[in-house]
Amino acid sequence: MKVLIAEDNVTNRRLLEVTLSSWGYEVVLAANGAEAWEALQGTDPPQLVILDWMMPRMDGLEICRRLRESPVPRMTYIILLTARGQKTDIITGLQAGADDYVTKPFDREELKARVEAGGRVILLQQALADRRQELAVARALITERERFDAAISAMSDGIVTTGEDWRIVTANDAACRLLNLAQQSQTGTPLQEALALFELSVSWEELCSIQDRTVAFEIARPHTSPPLFMDARLTRVLDATGELHSSVLTVRDVTSQRHAQHVRADFFMMLPHKLRTPLTVLGGYLDLCRRLPPERLREDHQEILGVCQEELRRLEEIVQKLLEFKDLTTRQIETEAERTEVAEVVESAIAELRRAHPSKTEEIATAIAPEASHVAANAENVRLVLGKLLDNAVKFADKDKVVVRVEVQRKDSDWLEFSITDNGPGIPHEYFERVFQGFVQVEDRVTGRVPGVGLGLFMARQVVVAYGGRISIQSQIGEGTTLTFTLPATPEGW
Repeated sequence: MKVLIAEDNVTNRRLLEVTLSSWGYEVVLAANGAEAWEALQGTDPPQLVILDWMMPRMDGLEICRRLRESPVPRMTYIILLTARGQKTDIITGLQAGADDYVTKPFDREELKARVEAGGRVILLQQALADRRQELAVARALITERERFDAAISAMSDGIVTTGEDWRIVTANDAACRLLNLAQQSQTGTPLQEALALFELSVSWEELCSIQDRTVAFEIARPHTSPPLFMDARLTRVLDATGELHSSVLTVRDVTSQRHAQHVRADFFMMLPHKLRTPLTVLGGYLDLCRRLPPERLREDHQEILGVCQEELRRLEEIVQKLLEFKDLTTRQIETEAERTEVAEVVESAIAELRRAHPSKTEEIATAIAPEASHVAANAENVRLVLGKLLDNAVKFADKDKVVVRVEVQRKDSDWLEFSITDNGPGIPHEYFERVFQGFVQVEDRVTGRVPGVGLGLFMARQVVVAYGGRISIQSQIGEGTTLTFTLPATPEGW
C-alpha cells in the first residue's frame, strides 16, 4: 500500500520513511503542504496519508479540509501527526477531516497499530466500492434484461429457449399462443412434448442429431379446421467443448401468408356463388309456380312463398352488407361526442337481431352497470358495432339454444367496456387478429358454406378504432367466444 508522509522536519521525515518501509509500505515523501497536495492530485495518489499539523505553505488541517470538500469523492485515510495533545486540538483535527491522530514524539508500536487500522479501513472501503460497482452493473443488467424480455414478449414471432436437456427455459407470449403452451407452467416442459401436437417437416430425432448450428423447418397443424402453418428455425448454442449448452427456437405464423394470395380471389369467386344460390332458388320456384296446375299451386303456395321469402332475405342481407362496407370505407366515420343511452341502443340492437333471425331460439341477457348508462358516441355507430357482434354470435351458433350475454361496465373514468359472450363453437387463437382484416372467414378455404361475407368484425373495428377504442377476442374452441370493445364514456355531470 502507498503511504504519503508529509513532514517538514527532515529527521522526523526520515525516521517515518525508514519505519514504514520496514513494514512493507511504499512511501511517498513531501517536505511541505504544497508538495503533499500535489502528490494527492496525481493519477495514482496515496490512499493512506500521515500529515504533520504544522507545515509551511499549507498546514495539515487545510489539506484535510480540501480533501473532504473535493467534489470527487476519494478513499483517503488521514492520520494527523501533531505535538498538540490537548483534547480540543484533537477534536479540531478530527472535525477538519482527519480519521486518526498520533502525537509527537510517536511510539513505534502505536503508529504501526494506527497505520494498520487505516489500511484495514481503506481495504473495507475499496471492497464496499467494488460491491457498489457490482450492484450497479447488476442493476443495469437487470434493467436491460427487463427491457429485452419486454421487447421479446411483445414480438409477434414466437421465441422459445431451452437448456442442454431440451427443456423449455423461457417462452414469450407469441410462442405460448402459437404452440398452445400454458403461460404459467411452460418452464421445464420438454420441447419435444410441446411440439408433439404438430407435424414437423424434420423429425425430432433429426433435429437433435443434425450438426448444423441452425436448422430451418416447418411446423404444421393441418388436421384442424382451420389449420395452422409456421416457419421455424432452431439454433443450437454450443459451449467451448462443442457440446450443446442451450437452444433457441423461433416460430412465425405464416398461415395468413399462405392464404393471403387466395383470400380475396376466393372471396370474389365465392361471391357470385353466394348471390347465385338464392337467385337460382327463386328462379326455380318461380318456374315451378308457372308449371304447377292452379289447384296444386293453391295447396303449396304458402311453402313456396316461405322459401322465396327466405332466399330473398339472404340475398338482401348480402347486398346490404356489401353496401354497408362500401359506405364505411368511403366516408369518414363521424365521431363527435353524443350522449347516447346504452340500455336503449342495446335493446334496439337485440330487437333488430331477433327480426333478422326469427327461426333461432336464443336467450339474451344484459347487464349494464349504473355508472355505464351513457356512452359518448353516436347511437347509430354503437348500434352498428353491437349489431355485427350479436349477429355473429347467433349466425355462427352450433347449438340448438343460443345463449348470449351483453355486459357494459365503466372501465375507468374515460371508457366504457362492452362484452358480448356466446356459447358458440369458438374461434381458433390464430384467427384472433385475422378476423378483423376483412373478407376473412374461419374456414380452411373460402367455400361459400359459411354464412356471411367476412366483413362484420372488420366494420366493427373500424368504428371502435375511430373513437380511439380497442376491440379484442377471448375464445376457447367448443366453449364460446367473448368479444370486448371500448367506447368513450360520457363525462360525469353530462
